[in-house]
Parts: sequence; C-alpha cells; structure tokens
Amino acid sequence: MSKAAAWVMKVDELLHVSVSQMELVHIINTPCVINVPQAPKFCQDVIIWNDNILPVVDLSALSNHSASKSTGNVIAVIIYRDVNAEIQYGGVVLTDSPELEQVDNSQLCQLPEHARDLRTFSLSCFKSKAGNEVPILDMGRIFAGNSMNKQAGLHH
Repeated sequence: MSKAAAWVMKVDELLHVSVSQMELVHIINTPCVINVPQAPKFCQDVIIWNDNILPVVDLSALSNHSASKSTGNVIAVIIYRDVNAEIQYGGVVLTDSPELEQVDNSQLCQLPEHARDLRTFSLSCFKSKAGNEVPILDMGRIFAGNSMNKQAGLHH
C-alpha cells in the first residue's frame, strides 16, 4: 500500500487537520498579526509574509466548535490555487508546530463530530498515529472557494 506525507496541524485542543506535504511552505512562530476590523470571525487577521498580505484563517472559528478565537502562537503558510488556478498563499492559526506523518488508506476514518462544520472543506479523514481523527483539508476551498478575501478587503 502506498503512503503519502501529510502535515498534521493542531488547531486547538480538539481539532487537528492536515494538508499534503507540498502545501505547507513556511512556519511562523510567534507571528505579528494585524487585525482587520469588520472581517469575518474566521479570518480577522492578516500577516505580512515575503512582502505580501496574507489572510489568516482560524479554523476553530470556522468549525464553530469553539466559542472563542483560537489562541494559537504559530501560523502555517499554505500554498493553494484560487478559482482561476493561480497560485496564492494564506495562513492557518495553529497552537503548535505541525508534524509530518506518513498516511495510507488503512487509516481512513469518519469526520469527527467536532469537525462536522469543515465537511465542505474536507477531502477525507484519517486516524493519526496519535489517535486523532484528522480531516484532510482542501485549502483552495477554504481560501478561494468563498468570498473571504473580498470580505476582508484583501487582494494579493
């Protein structure tokens, strides 16, 4: 059975998510974030990275299982293709540095109840080595598949 490399990212105490090895391009520890007034709850901050303004998604707010904004101190910079197939970047708030894990089809599982609001953004789900049910996210749907950038006034 073939394996694929996935970054397992801890969003908060309940939620772990993943992206492929090639989608995570940079980790920023203790980032300097800029708040965007009147932005959606799940994307209230931006960062400056390589002279670009990147939207930062708080997946715990997007999944609605947490009553408050994540207190993550790490941002994963993610690469994705927008609706025009152009390469874009965005950030995801994490509570800790991600871990690279080799996964295969034998680890397939159902999306956990606390991540049900991420169903439209999830490609699949696997059980990690640590025993967490980890949705595999389609970052293009999260960043480009909605009007988040327009709502936040971002154009990069």
